[in-house]
Amino acid sequence: MVRRFLIALILSFCVTSSQSNQPDFNRLVKDVFPPPPDMPSLDECICVPYYQCSLNKTIIEDGDSIIDVKAKPECERPLDVCCWKTVSRNPPQTPLPPPNYPPPDTPDPPTRGDPSGGQQWRGCGFRNENGVAVRVKNDDDGDTLFGEFPWMTAILREEEMGVMVYQCGGSLIHPQVVLTAAHCVFRRDPKNLVVRAGEWDTQKQSELLTHQQKGVQKIIVHKDFYSGGLYNDIALVVVNEPFYLAENINTICLPYQSTIFNDQYCVATGWGKDKYDNGGEYQTILKKVDLPMVPHQVCEEELKRTRLGAKFKLHHSFICAGGQAGKDTCKGDGGSPLVCQIPGTRDRYQQVGIVAWGIGCSTTVPGVYVNVAGFRDWVNLQMNNLNLNALSYTF
Repeated sequence: MVRRFLIALILSFCVTSSQSNQPDFNRLVKDVFPPPPDMPSLDECICVPYYQCSLNKTIIEDGDSIIDVKAKPECERPLDVCCWKTVSRNPPQTPLPPPNYPPPDTPDPPTRGDPSGGQQWRGCGFRNENGVAVRVKNDDDGDTLFGEFPWMTAILREEEMGVMVYQCGGSLIHPQVVLTAAHCVFRRDPKNLVVRAGEWDTQKQSELLTHQQKGVQKIIVHKDFYSGGLYNDIALVVVNEPFYLAENINTICLPYQSTIFNDQYCVATGWGKDKYDNGGEYQTILKKVDLPMVPHQVCEEELKRTRLGAKFKLHHSFICAGGQAGKDTCKGDGGSPLVCQIPGTRDRYQQVGIVAWGIGCSTTVPGVYVNVAGFRDWVNLQMNNLNLNALSYTF
């Protein structure tokens, strides 16, 4: 309707102007109907599969909408999508209660040992290679031993009727702080989440040492997190009171800023699917898988051979591991830790990665992980803001 009016206006203007000075008719038309923005010529375009081309007709180089995020999907049916509920424009703001942090002069972490009080805290990153107390189950099929990885945590979401649903994995870096992937907790209401430490078999309550469960006080997502390509996919989850450190609950060490890990076999853990397709099942007992680290450039070249295309660029916030058929992390493992042995030690580990995304699972294409060493300074800053120190993850 507006365009018709403008056309009529131009015509009437032309009629009246024919009897006076000649107007700049071309300028008037350009003002009403501006030319389209400059576009590259056809000689500059490259033919790529439709899913590698964005809505603005530029090649997708970061994997946005192409990568397979390894978090548990919000919807089980493949054609369903998670859609935000309609909310009021000015929802009421309910302030959180003040955090119950230990005072600044309290030694942190506390030197607490097992529940019997017979052993003091040894430090971060100690793996119980033979399990805790008894060898509950053999590990021939990838099962971990009870308490083998004491830093492993499960982030759960509380739904209606108090039902707890597994959301993501995480790792304990402080008695009150869990490290996880940002895509696991982004835009989540802390009041609906809980963290469980000391978990092993999710279907049993009669384990040797009981797990501990805490409510979530605060979620800290990296300010530069990009949900499309999962850049800077890191977050901290602060629970409302510290976990009691025990034989089956301990912190993991973190590497120093910018440490590089190549030519090393590491271990990933999680309760995620054993297969990528609909036939895969989520695990009840915590699983582990040994994976070789893959250099950044080698990984980028491997990813270019997939549906990501030859123009794909692997962001510097990622590292890679795996690339061996049948051995990988998968859906539901998102946020879980990838740990490597600390050089010069036998049973002490540092977390080098956080499960992020991949192209399918268990193929010859490496999996992609958050580069934890690239965020050590960021973690230290957040811990300082929380009035907590870094001793709990420093070796």
